[in-house]
Amino acid sequence: MLNAFYDKFIFTNALKYKHSNFYLLNLPFVIAPNDLFLGMLALDDDFQKKLYSAVKQSVKTGLIKKFRLDFGFKGEKLVNFLETYFMASGWGEIKTVDLDFKNQKAIVKVSNSPFGSGLHGKVSKPCDHILRGIFAGLFSKAFEANVDCVEVHCVALGESDCEFIVKRPNEFSLENKHVLSQLELDI
Repeated sequence: MLNAFYDKFIFTNALKYKHSNFYLLNLPFVIAPNDLFLGMLALDDDFQKKLYSAVKQSVKTGLIKKFRLDFGFKGEKLVNFLETYFMASGWGEIKTVDLDFKNQKAIVKVSNSPFGSGLHGKVSKPCDHILRGIFAGLFSKAFEANVDCVEVHCVALGESDCEFIVKRPNEFSLENKHVLSQLELDI
C-alpha cells in the first residue's frame, strides 16, 4: 500500500511503470529526493520569479489540460482533486481554507512542507516558489481568470505552516514586502 489516493490507481491498473517512467493514467511523473529542489528554491529573486512563472504556465497549459481530459474536472472539483494529488505525492498537507469563486480569491495553507522544512533557517524570504506557481496555474484555470499567488507565511522562516494568497494581480498591495519580492507587477 502506498496511500489511499495512489492505491485506487494501482488497483485499477491506472498507475504504471513502463519504459523506466511512472505514469498516472497518461501523465508522466517522477519520484525525487527533496534535496533536488532545495537549491533552486534558495536562489535569488530573479530566478525565483522565472521559476514561478514557468511553473504557473506549465500548470495552466499542460497539467490542467491533461487532468481535464482524463477526469473531466472543473472548478471546485479540479481544485479538490489537485489538492489531493499533490498531498498524496508528498508536497505536504494542503488545505484550501478560503475559496471564493465570485471574487476569484483563495487562501491555501500547507502543513509539513518538504521545501519549507528543508530550508528552515537557510533563507530570509518565503521559498515555496514551485507551489506558488502550481497554485497560480491551478486557480487561474479554476477561476477562468489570470490570478497570481504570494506566499505570506513560510515554515522556512520559523512559522508553523506555509500560507499562500491567490488573487488577481491588480489586487495585491505594492506595499507588501512579499508581493514585491515574489511577483512581477506593472507599476
